[in-house]
Amino acid sequence: MISFMSNSTSKCSFNPLVAILILSGVFFAIFLLISGGLFFGPLTPNHSEHPSATALFKNEAVAVIELNGVILDSKKMLKRLERAEENPAIKAVVLRLNSPGGAVAPSQEIYEKVKAFKKPLVASMGSIAASGAFYIACGAKEVFANPGTITGSIGVIMEFANLEKLYEWAKIKRYSIKTGRFKDAGAEYREMTPEDQALLQGMVDDVLVQFKQAVSTGRKLSMEQIDQIADGRVLSGNQAKIAKLVDQLGTMDDAIQEAAKLAGIRGKPRVIYPEEPRRRLLDFILDNASDSDSESESESESKASSLGVLYWVDRALRGVSENIPQNEVIAPGIYWIWRGVR
Repeated sequence: MISFMSNSTSKCSFNPLVAILILSGVFFAIFLLISGGLFFGPLTPNHSEHPSATALFKNEAVAVIELNGVILDSKKMLKRLERAEENPAIKAVVLRLNSPGGAVAPSQEIYEKVKAFKKPLVASMGSIAASGAFYIACGAKEVFANPGTITGSIGVIMEFANLEKLYEWAKIKRYSIKTGRFKDAGAEYREMTPEDQALLQGMVDDVLVQFKQAVSTGRKLSMEQIDQIADGRVLSGNQAKIAKLVDQLGTMDDAIQEAAKLAGIRGKPRVIYPEEPRRRLLDFILDNASDSDSESESESESKASSLGVLYWVDRALRGVSENIPQNEVIAPGIYWIWRGVR
């Protein structure tokens, strides 16, 4: 007699071959994930294709740090400059500027960091490096610009809108309770008084003096020389060279070579281009990328560790890649001063 019980037992019995195949498949999948991460993500940031043997042997590099867009905050740029300063492999930095300017305080903070940078730092102007971006360039050891670069714009601007007539048309009446007569200076619901204008003009003039002092110190020019062009005008790179606002006309490659020369690197240097960091393996799987600036390492790992083997694969991938700061591209806001060319 054929027993159903015996047949069922034989079907559910442990088969070592099946277990081996499953384990082999798991390890093969892990191997593919790690290999893919190593293949598609470089172990180091981008570098020149043919660096000199001397530069490779000594691990000497020039880092290119980009500042793009309107300058509204300095935190990320200061952090990237600090990392480059602390990295022993980076011997010099090229600060690539593509910015029409931005807010005063962040530009001043970046300028101070650039001026006090402990390694050779060369500024390279791209399409535009005007107003606050030019202010930052004045802190560099050398300044390069293309002949057609838009730069200069030494000046300060504050913008206001008077919507009083619009409110009257819309039958809207605005009121304010204030502690002093200047507390609502520049408010959009009323005409600015002569006293308001004098107060704000004085502040703008004071900031302009700060700007001109930075240009005078960085470019080694007298105040009389700066006054001739400190009326907000923009200049081409060629005009800026004649006015001694830049040192040399040249490309970013020329700036890299100059930075390497200042750092004492012989031959063609290894060039590092900080990029956006690769998304972690777990981020691709879960489609839940975290912001590295806002989420701590421990918080990220605690979330990932609950996923078992994927956590260790992710750790392996992260262990072979460098922590590269993210490029900073800031969109224009609704209000800023030190505006350059729009």
